[in-house]
Amino acid sequence: MNFDANSIRLMRALIIGGLVIFAMWVAADVFKPVALAVLLTFLLAPATAKLEHLGVPRVLSVALVMVLTSIVIGGVLYVVGGQLASLAKHLPEYQDKIQSKMTGMKPAGGSAFDQVCNVVVGFETSNRSEEEKAAVPVRIVSGSDLVGTLHTVLGPFESIAAFGGIVLLLVVFLLFERDDIGDRIIQLVGWGKIGVTTRTLAQIGAGLSRYLATLALVNTGFGLVIGLGLWAIGLPSPALWGFLAALFRFIPYVGSMLSFSFPALISVAHFPGWMQLFLVFALFAGVELVVNGVEPWLYGKSTGISPIGLLIAAMFWTWLWGGLGLLLANALTVCMAVAGRSIPGLGFLGTLLSHDVSVSDDLRWYQRVLNRDQEGAILILDEALKTRSFEEVCDQIVIPILARADQDRAHEFIEGRDVAFIWRLVRDWLDDVAEDDEITLNTPESPTTLEAEVEPLSVAAPVDPEEHPFVGIAAGGGGDALVLRMLNMALKPSGVRLTIMTAGGDTLQVCDKLAQIEPGLILISHLPAGSTPRYLTKRIRARLGDVPAVFGYWNSRADASQVVERLRPATVNRIVLSLASARAAIAHRAAPPALAGLTAD
Repeated sequence: MNFDANSIRLMRALIIGGLVIFAMWVAADVFKPVALAVLLTFLLAPATAKLEHLGVPRVLSVALVMVLTSIVIGGVLYVVGGQLASLAKHLPEYQDKIQSKMTGMKPAGGSAFDQVCNVVVGFETSNRSEEEKAAVPVRIVSGSDLVGTLHTVLGPFESIAAFGGIVLLLVVFLLFERDDIGDRIIQLVGWGKIGVTTRTLAQIGAGLSRYLATLALVNTGFGLVIGLGLWAIGLPSPALWGFLAALFRFIPYVGSMLSFSFPALISVAHFPGWMQLFLVFALFAGVELVVNGVEPWLYGKSTGISPIGLLIAAMFWTWLWGGLGLLLANALTVCMAVAGRSIPGLGFLGTLLSHDVSVSDDLRWYQRVLNRDQEGAILILDEALKTRSFEEVCDQIVIPILARADQDRAHEFIEGRDVAFIWRLVRDWLDDVAEDDEITLNTPESPTTLEAEVEPLSVAAPVDPEEHPFVGIAAGGGGDALVLRMLNMALKPSGVRLTIMTAGGDTLQVCDKLAQIEPGLILISHLPAGSTPRYLTKRIRARLGDVPAVFGYWNSRADASQVVERLRPATVNRIVLSLASARAAIAHRAAPPALAGLTAD
């Protein structure tokens, strides 16, 4: 089985991506502290760079930043830990109060759900044997072991402390060696691309540092306002709830709801009424609305991350690394998106995660017609006509898709009936444009033409199109004939019209018909999808060498010099790439010499 280059690149990217994900899953205990350390390094690097810019040595600047960071983290954990311990003492009391309030809200006879649960529990109890009912649970008590006692007292804090120590140690080394890490990346990429690599690393570092710093400040401010608001309401442990609000807000979408649920539950247990619960809800809702309004202004044009992409990324990081992955999902996803926009090899990440996907009008129109969305396709063209001329809409949207459709049919990507539908839709649209008096077909006075003159047209004197008709030959069939019809519509204000012929059948017959007509100009229409009709052009030039010949290679985005080199054996007078340049060439042949300079290049 043969694969093209794009398929091979896709398969290689999928294999490499799968291996990377597998390695991150297997070595999660290694990658978790590294990922957190890298993010903290991006967050703290601007502060150390600022100190170094002021003349402080790197060793001292890193030490000052780390000491200050440790003091802040230690102080917050001390206050939050004290309030957490105080809350733990009152949990049994809060539990009784919550149960009492919930009991008071139940219906007198109990809810339907409670009745169903009672029936299930009674059925389960009745099926137990006498031995199972008489069984007494046994509790195993271990002996006095100092290490075991310490492990029991420390509990999860033992692993948390070890994890935090590894992260801080990695941050210190990353801050010290950040220049060396950049040199190593350049060495891996190659010194031949040092300019591009250096600029890309600088953009990624500056963008991520700015975003992470702003995100941390916003979430810290959010938690501070929530803590002060809960303190004003009178809720116990306000610093704890403010800390959790700031921490949970790193979780996309659901973080604010999680942070609200805990103080809401405590307000139900601590206060006798329900007013404080509504105050807590109003506080969270008001602060969240304000922050959501301020964030786009702080982030510039926001993070540019698609909500669906962020949600899927959050699910992926949670599956990969659990709770820490969920907490870091927002920052890690932004890192991936920035890398995708800055590194060519990772461009697919930027496409998958970006909020605004840039799709050209011609591709959007192609999607509509392939989906048989006739109204949507016509709407795109009508909207384009409001801001662009008829020639520009044809050159930028319709003609490229006619060529693409012929190419896709040749490769069997689409069927012949799809191309026939596109032709019919274009004909209907052209009929509507011709009948709509509100749509003007006047073209710009000074169009930007795209053409290449092979042999000057000025050697032929202007002729009257009434005596010597101008002929347009559709070299490839229906698509080329539609382009010639568009050209006729663009020529309508000037009074010049092309006589359209098809090149089907024997080229000798085509030349005989042309000789009978005695044309004043011949324009050969050719969409770039098919093979170039060099043989037809040579026969026409051999038979009617004194008649100016223009070759319409309809691709306004092509390089004119390359097209001339490719078609040079065709020996035409001029090669045009757009309707505007074709109209100018025809006007040059039809107009008097005094007006020719105004319409041609």
